Amino acid sequence: MAHRVSARLWFIDGQDIRLRLPLLLELRARGFDVAAVGAEEVETFAQHEIPYFRYGLKWDLSPLADLRGMSQLYRLFRRHQPDLIHAFHTKPGVYAPLAARKAGIRGIVRTVTGLGHLFSSRSPLAVALRPVYRRLQRLASEASAMTVFQNEEDQEFFLKNGLVRPGRETLIRSSGVDLRRLKESAPSPAEIARLRSDLGLNGHLVVTMISRLLKHKGVGEFLQAGRLVKASRPDVVFLLVGPPHENKWKGVPLSQIHESADVVRYLGRREDIPALLALSDVFVLPSYYREGVPRVLLEAGAMGLPLITTDMPGCRDVVRDGWNGLLVPPKDGATLSRAVLRLLEARDERTLMGARSRRLVFDEYGLERVAEAQAEIYERLLTEKDHVARLVPGVGERASSR
Repeated sequence: MAHRVSARLWFIDGQDIRLRLPLLLELRARGFDVAAVGAEEVETFAQHEIPYFRYGLKWDLSPLADLRGMSQLYRLFRRHQPDLIHAFHTKPGVYAPLAARKAGIRGIVRTVTGLGHLFSSRSPLAVALRPVYRRLQRLASEASAMTVFQNEEDQEFFLKNGLVRPGRETLIRSSGVDLRRLKESAPSPAEIARLRSDLGLNGHLVVTMISRLLKHKGVGEFLQAGRLVKASRPDVVFLLVGPPHENKWKGVPLSQIHESADVVRYLGRREDIPALLALSDVFVLPSYYREGVPRVLLEAGAMGLPLITTDMPGCRDVVRDGWNGLLVPPKDGATLSRAVLRLLEARDERTLMGARSRRLVFDEYGLERVAEAQAEIYERLLTEKDHVARLVPGVGERASSR
C-alpha cells in the first residue's frame, strides 16, 4: 500500500512516550509526518528531528488535573490540526480522543494497552470506579474512528460490555519490538563478561525482573521468591531493575526494597537493558496488572531468555506454559519460587525455552509488523474521505476549509 506523504500523525501518551520513538521512526519511513505529545521531559525526539509537545498528566486519580491536561490537548489539536492522532494508555486513550473530536480532528485512533489496575484490583476504590471507567471508555470509543486492542481478551471484554461498536475495533498484538535496535545494541561476549564482573555475578545464576516499582507488577512477589530461592540456592542472584514510582499507594517503597537487599539486588533505572538481559539466565515478570502485551517480556524473549510470568491477560499471550516459559498464579510468591527453581535446575530446558521465546518474538512481534498494521489503519482513514464523518457524527465539518 502506498502511504500518503506528509499526512501529519501525532502520537499521544503519558510518561512513557519515549518508548514510542522506534514506532514513530518506522512510520516516518513509511511517509508520515510524525510528532509526539507526552507528559515527560525528553530530548530523544529532538535528536531525531521529531516535534515534541508536553502536556500535564498525573498517574493518580486527579479529576482537576485530568481536565487541565485534556484542555491542553484540545488547544494543541485546535492550533496544529494534525490529520491523525493515535493515543495510547488509559488516560491518554480516553482524554485525547475526546479533545481531538472537540477540536474537529477527523482521524482518531487509540490503543487500549490493557485494562489496568481497576480490573486487576479488588479494592473498594477500584470496584467503585469501574462504572466510571466504562462510561469514559464508551465515550472515547464513540469519539474514535478505530480502537486497537493488544490482546483478544480485552477486545472481547469491550465488545461484550458495549464499550466499542463492532467494526470500530481491531487487534494488533503489542506495540512491537525494535528487533533491529536490539541486534545493533547486543553486547559482545567481552562486554557481558565485564558487566558480570562489575556487578559481582561471576559464578552465579541470574534471575532478572525489569519494571517500575509498582505493587501490581508483582515486585513484592519477586522479593518473596528471591528469599525462598536463596534459602536453597545461594549461588543465585536476583536482579531488580527499574525506577521507583511516585505514588505511595501503588508504588513499592524503597525501604521495602532495601530490607530485601540480602536476597535481591536493586539496580534502579538502567540504560544498559540489553546487556543486563544478555547476562541473565531467567526473566521474571510476576505482574497481576491487566496488561496489553508487556513490552519487557517481548524484549527479554527476543534476547533468548526463558520467561516466567503470571497467568493473566497479555502476559499469557507471550508465554506458552511449558514451551517457552512458565505461567504461575498471580500474587503467589511461593509458586513463583518453585517455577524459578525448576528452570534454574534444568539448563537444557532453559536453553530450549529461550530459543523458542526468541523465535516467537521474531516471528510475531516485530516492530515492522506493527508499523505496517497501524499504517494500514491510518491510510484507510485518510483515503476514505467521509469514513470518519460517517462513523463519528459531528466530526469532519472543517474538511472543506483545509
